[in-house]
Amino acid sequence: MKEKDFQLELVFNPDGQEQKRMIVNDVDKYSWISKKQLEAYRAQLEKENMRLRDKRGDFVMGKSENIRLLEETDLTVSDRRYFMILVLYARFNGEPLTKDGVALNNKSIGEIWEISDPKTISKRLNKFVKLGLLEKIKNGRVSNYVLNELYFQMGKGKKHHIDPGEKFVKLFKNQLSNVISNVRKIEQNKNRRRKTGQVNLKDVIGLLHAVMPYFHYETYYLVSNPDERITLEGESVLDAVKRDPKQLKHLSKSQIGRILGYENANRATISRYMDILQRSGAVMVLQNNSRTRYLIHPDLMFRLDSDGTDEYTEYVRQLFGQHK
Repeated sequence: MKEKDFQLELVFNPDGQEQKRMIVNDVDKYSWISKKQLEAYRAQLEKENMRLRDKRGDFVMGKSENIRLLEETDLTVSDRRYFMILVLYARFNGEPLTKDGVALNNKSIGEIWEISDPKTISKRLNKFVKLGLLEKIKNGRVSNYVLNELYFQMGKGKKHHIDPGEKFVKLFKNQLSNVISNVRKIEQNKNRRRKTGQVNLKDVIGLLHAVMPYFHYETYYLVSNPDERITLEGESVLDAVKRDPKQLKHLSKSQIGRILGYENANRATISRYMDILQRSGAVMVLQNNSRTRYLIHPDLMFRLDSDGTDEYTEYVRQLFGQHK
């Protein structure tokens, strides 16, 4: 008779209490985990299934605190713009940036950036590598690039330990691509309209990268207290805002200017940036009593472990729909 892999036995303790015992005949065939580990595994599977069901598509996860620390570097809003374009080509689990199945190199990145000078391309990529935004992979005489998981990751992640308390912002690639495309269209009309002043419209994409750490996880506003819960147990987000609207510490134009690295922020420039982002479908600019509030589209940035079909998120989508 073929021996079973395992069997249950019923034994009696000296005090007469019965106890079940499992006997494993081939210990190399099985691995054992605790109930707590099993629950964590099931929760991870559910998150993965939720990601696959999410109609917003693939996303990269930006690490809020690490991105915020980039404010202390010489990273410019223009640098941030070029980096955000590369995010569109991120792959899962530390694979190289890829377009149409081919890993990107300096030449193909230059084509995407619409830059022809090899020195300019190389200089900017080397800056990203130096700051730790990208990792360079040598493939013979050609260099390929990977998103550094210190700041962004897509998938499980291989190199950096994930702290359970670490704050992430999901950046959805489909909506980012739409926003970048819309900004380019506005840029193409710049000379004809002649209403843009000296602002480089394409650089507004860099603003989105800079403000990611200030994206409030419950309301989607740009605030200085993005991790602070404003709802009470069982309370909706809208009710919480009505109950105490002062809970949110909204970012001012001057604060956004400092985040971008401007020593003397021009409020008109920030207004222009936000106007372009609003026309591109990324931001909603809300004004009341000379105060300005900035709301980010939840299909562009998101922080909750859900598919974004809750009542409040749908409400915010409807707001954006009314401002098209």
